[in-house]
Amino acid sequence: MLVEKLKLTFVAFLLFLLNLLMFGCSTSQITKYELGLESYTNGRYRTAIEYFTRAIWEDPVNAELYFLRGNAKAKLELNNEAILDYTTAIKLDPKMKFYENRGLTFIEIEDYRNAISDFNETVVFDSTNSTLYFNRGYTYALEGNYESAIKDYSRAISHDSTKAKVFVNRGDLWSEVGENQKAIFDFTSAISLNNKDELAYFNRAKEFAKIEMIEQAIDDYSKAILLSPSKVEYYFLRAELKVGTAEFLSAAADYTKIISMEPDNGNAFYNRGICYANISLKDNACDDLNRAGELGFFEAYDVIRKFCLKEEKKKKK
Repeated sequence: MLVEKLKLTFVAFLLFLLNLLMFGCSTSQITKYELGLESYTNGRYRTAIEYFTRAIWEDPVNAELYFLRGNAKAKLELNNEAILDYTTAIKLDPKMKFYENRGLTFIEIEDYRNAISDFNETVVFDSTNSTLYFNRGYTYALEGNYESAIKDYSRAISHDSTKAKVFVNRGDLWSEVGENQKAIFDFTSAISLNNKDELAYFNRAKEFAKIEMIEQAIDDYSKAILLSPSKVEYYFLRAELKVGTAEFLSAAADYTKIISMEPDNGNAFYNRGICYANISLKDNACDDLNRAGELGFFEAYDVIRKFCLKEEKKKKK
């Protein structure tokens, strides 16, 4: 069975200032500011940096300009430079969004301690903002501090229980600490908020499988497949459960689908061969096992010797 790593859905937008009236600047600076905004909006981030830099030359104590230039640098993954700009903005005029964006950028360079420190500052500004707790919880999870992450996700939910992604993330962590029923509850909550949440179905299926609710697990994998029919992993996991309940023909159909997407998947040929062998389709089974061996899935040759060659010897006798 494929091992699924901890999945954490992370959605964090770099805040962008759009209100020109916030500036008490000269006409020439406003023009550079406007050109910078236009460039940023159109994805010309290097040009935006140039315009914001020129505006900073004329007004070097304007915190918003450093913030905007930091955003453009972050878009180009110039993360250390972006952090320097956010830091300057904070020194000039500490605002929540400056801390938040610096914290998000610290995550990008895997500096989780400093990210958490910045998110601690943000919740001082607004202790009822669900997104701020989500960001900090996400960072705690990346750091491996699941207990603190779960607490922050719970705080986020207490302030806004309408976001499926928060339930999915907390459910993932409940799963990591072995709380299967709590994980199922969270994934179910996410699905009730968004019945097209592929990840929630997928993760709930895994939890159902752990507590041997196989029918429910297969049903959830099927729903995940409907939402994302090209995910090979979903077919593998569903097929594995079908094999466990002796639904060999249905499992073989899943492996056939995998092979149609990945014609050189030796594991799929091997598993389909085993399914065929269990429903007395020996020729099909041996063809698949031979193909699996040719593709480097060498376990197939042991089965061929014990099953296919043995059958041939019987026929000769």
